[in-house]
Amino acid sequence: MKEALVQWTLLNNKTYLSKCLHFPIAKKIGQEISTDFGRIDFVLENRRQQHLIVELETTLNSSDKLNYCFNQVLNYRNIKFVDDTKYCILFAEETSKNNIGKIEKFGKENDIIIRSYSLNSTKQLYSATVRRLSLNVGLALPNPKNYTICFLRWLNKILKPFKDLQKGKLSYVEIFSSFSSRTNFNCYKRLALDLEMIEENKDFYYLTANGKEYIDNFSPYADKTNNVSSLDLTNEQRRLLLKIITNGNWENKVHKMNIYWFLRFLEVTDGDWLPKRFPFDQDKLEISRGLFRVSYSHRTMQEFLTWCSNYCEELGLVERIKSTANYDKLILTPLGVEVNNIFSMDLMLKKSRMNLSFKYID
Repeated sequence: MKEALVQWTLLNNKTYLSKCLHFPIAKKIGQEISTDFGRIDFVLENRRQQHLIVELETTLNSSDKLNYCFNQVLNYRNIKFVDDTKYCILFAEETSKNNIGKIEKFGKENDIIIRSYSLNSTKQLYSATVRRLSLNVGLALPNPKNYTICFLRWLNKILKPFKDLQKGKLSYVEIFSSFSSRTNFNCYKRLALDLEMIEENKDFYYLTANGKEYIDNFSPYADKTNNVSSLDLTNEQRRLLLKIITNGNWENKVHKMNIYWFLRFLEVTDGDWLPKRFPFDQDKLEISRGLFRVSYSHRTMQEFLTWCSNYCEELGLVERIKSTANYDKLILTPLGVEVNNIFSMDLMLKKSRMNLSFKYID
């Protein structure tokens, strides 16, 4: 189990981490903090505003790892954010007994707190943490699915024929007229079906009331461009899509579910990393796979997360802070927080209806 995955698991289980450290955690001050004296794994604070700077390690079974760890924590002693600061090495108890003795001796000689955790327990805790953080309040929600749709505004392309032909019912030939690939068309169709713009019956496609409202709010420039998919959503279209996404109709609506799962992804990761390219860090891939319950490759996962982020940006649910590093940061907007809360409340209500007890009637 890699150190980054251990750190993620421990920081998401502060009760267990507090027990390992003998330090009652009130809050996390920061993690992966770059300084002139090295990168600090994480800093914790208790209720008395004492800080604990932690050097996290897995097994320290080689001289190189041991020396690196010792040098790192000695360098950290040049850093403090408050006067009352202590320094700690937290390592896996599966380390060899001989090296455990060396670590404890180093701690006594240099006034460094020495603490350990169980790597085997942390592996089990990781699985439990992923399940806990991906809870859907008891409902059997479908897993997210990756479609080659990069933006919600691509709805414009599949709905434009209804506007051009001034019809509410189109044949397959009519609606397919602007597509060259059946696979490509099916992806667009899935988007329009999921967002309740059209209904399908055999080889005919019917515009819904939502679809009509979407078309009525097309950009005025829609009739003057050959690439209608490039036109940004209008404010009225954005409002309509937000109403549809939050209307509680989840069944077989893959793109709605993708947005829900992506907001859960932001909760789990604090929005700290959106991969900009592939391959990206293996531990981050494993966290994503565990949350979504999929076995996506680096490329598929990077594309899926990017496209979901695009959807949320178009709707005004997130803001992306771009960087020159391998990952961008995402922040939920106030609207994003509200939509996420609506998702949670809706699922909770569905669970309550499903589990309604009639024992008081008996």
